[in-house]
Amino acid sequence: MVADRAGAWLLILAWLNCGLAEEKECDSHSPSEAQCDSHGVLSADFLQLRTETQPLKSSPWPHARGPVSEVPHSGWTPESFMNHSLRWTYKDPLGQYMNMFAAGAVIDVDENLFQMTYKGIFAFNKNGKQIWHYETPGVSNNEPLLVDDLVLGSTQQGNAFAVERLTGHVRWIAALADDAGGDAGYPNAHEGIFVVSAHKSWKAPTDGGNERIFGLHVSNGSRIWQYTPEVPVWNFAPLFPADGSVVFMDWTGGVYRLNLTTGEEIWKVLAESNKSFGDGGVALSETMVYSCSNFGHFTGDEGTPGVVRAFYLSNGTEVWSKFLEMPCNSYPAVGHLAGFDQLALVVTPGSFMDLFHHVGRALRGEVLALDALTGAQLWRYPVAPYDGGPIGMAVGDFEGFPARVLEGIQLVCYPAHWSAPLIDGSGQVLVGRADGNLHWILGPEVEFPNLKRTANMTVRNGLLSEVRHLGSGFIHGAISAGPGLFAISTCDTLFVFQK
Repeated sequence: MVADRAGAWLLILAWLNCGLAEEKECDSHSPSEAQCDSHGVLSADFLQLRTETQPLKSSPWPHARGPVSEVPHSGWTPESFMNHSLRWTYKDPLGQYMNMFAAGAVIDVDENLFQMTYKGIFAFNKNGKQIWHYETPGVSNNEPLLVDDLVLGSTQQGNAFAVERLTGHVRWIAALADDAGGDAGYPNAHEGIFVVSAHKSWKAPTDGGNERIFGLHVSNGSRIWQYTPEVPVWNFAPLFPADGSVVFMDWTGGVYRLNLTTGEEIWKVLAESNKSFGDGGVALSETMVYSCSNFGHFTGDEGTPGVVRAFYLSNGTEVWSKFLEMPCNSYPAVGHLAGFDQLALVVTPGSFMDLFHHVGRALRGEVLALDALTGAQLWRYPVAPYDGGPIGMAVGDFEGFPARVLEGIQLVCYPAHWSAPLIDGSGQVLVGRADGNLHWILGPEVEFPNLKRTANMTVRNGLLSEVRHLGSGFIHGAISAGPGLFAISTCDTLFVFQK
């Protein structure tokens, strides 16, 4: 979730003058009042959960960038989206715009889903029944993660926390700093160490970002190490190559690799300028780290370039780089694509929303598939320019503004142009756009000669795809997957697709 920008106050005045009101409605799958009690209050659905005495398996989607694996392909799932259909949704019982969702849901071994919102974490079983609700120690805009039987997260008040997966009971709360940035975050954990950022930066072009990174004991929240990068981090999403290290990116595109146990710097590669800014991050393959950022002094706006870079994981040496016609403001995904043998890197160029700057200005975007080894283009998926709505905002922000003013929550979601892409087990790509559309890119049309096509399927640049309108923009970690289950979150609604 991107921090409110200065223009939000102008929006307040404009909307109050309009005297608009939001109709409150209740979703058919909204929980009852009793189920909505805060942390630790269980419904009968708790009885459907596994008991503590059963063997614990790995969660299919414990973190925004995918499952834990010896082959660290970021943004990839073995599950196939084919033949999934929408089964249930969740939005705030008071109305669609009465809460703000912090990216997507994580999914545990029992196919339970955990969705962070402005109003805390909500846990649901696979059928959409609420299990528990936990009011976090401060407002959180960060996606939670799963480690064994704990759900971990962090808040804008500089706190990290862990609650029990089965009950929502608090295990520990740790104060890291006086505050933390209002940008989206994806803290992560590996080998018993929770890596999370805090201490809000005031250097960004907009409100947010963090200047310090911490390694904490998963079991009790005690501090192991602390690290200060050269440039603050934004939408912090650390990844683990399964070799005892952690990799992440700062907001200029600088890439860092630290010793996971000690926080000691192994190597860092800084961007060519400390004046650029982007919403992107890194992805991993077995031997490389990939970054997607904005070049030079550019800050992700329409008409400015982006850049994708590949580095050797071992020493940080650059392997290849590719300039993009559009900014790069999201995370890449790594995996195998339908119709191609080589490992692929999928990136989503597209500018930030152009709030107030140029009303009605067309914002370009596309999806690119590259050869992960060389950077050569495999395919390009073009989309029509998005006009940004009445005042240069994502779909759902303009419509939901009056309700959020009345509810006293964050005023606008203000997502980047694209969510992070997800590559499924059939080599197809799912990605959400700020216009409220979910794009399912199956691959080259020639690979699907016998597929029964839906009314929403089209061919773009030789690629077969389907577009579904879900109604609001998407934060980076919007899409997650588990056995027979895909969860897709917009800024205000959770959609669950099942076989």
